[in-house]
Amino acid sequence: MKYRKIVSIEQYEEYCNLHEKLGLKDDVKYQDEIDLLEILIEEYDNRTSTYRKRLNPVELLDSIMQDENISRAELARDLGTTRQLISDILRYRRNISKNMVVKLSERFSMRPEAFSRPYKLQLKKKEISAKT
Repeated sequence: MKYRKIVSIEQYEEYCNLHEKLGLKDDVKYQDEIDLLEILIEEYDNRTSTYRKRLNPVELLDSIMQDENISRAELARDLGTTRQLISDILRYRRNISKNMVVKLSERFSMRPEAFSRPYKLQLKKKEISAKT
C-alpha cells in the first residue's frame, strides 16, 4: 500500500507537499491519488485539531513548540518579540495579546481562535498575599 494513515507531523508534511506537487501537474491521471491524499490529510487535521481544541492557548503553544522542537528564543525571534515574553506566556504570567494571537496564528498556520480562548493566569505568591 502506497499511503497509510498519517501518524506524525513529518508524514503529514510529506503528504501535503506531495499533494501540492501532484495538484500542480494538473493531470487527470493523478486525481485518485490527490483525492486519497486529501482524505488522509483532512482526517489527520480533524484528529489533531480535536485534541488541540481541548488545550488552552498556553498548552497548545507549548505542545506545538515541543512537536516542532522550537525553543523559546527561536520563537521569540520568529515573532519579533523577547524570549522573556514567551517565557512569561508559557508560565501563565502574561496573557497572549491580540497582536500576539495574530503572530502565533500566522506563524503556525492556525486560526486565531486557537490562541485567543480564555485561560487563567497564575499569580505569584507575593501578588496573592498583597491582595488578601
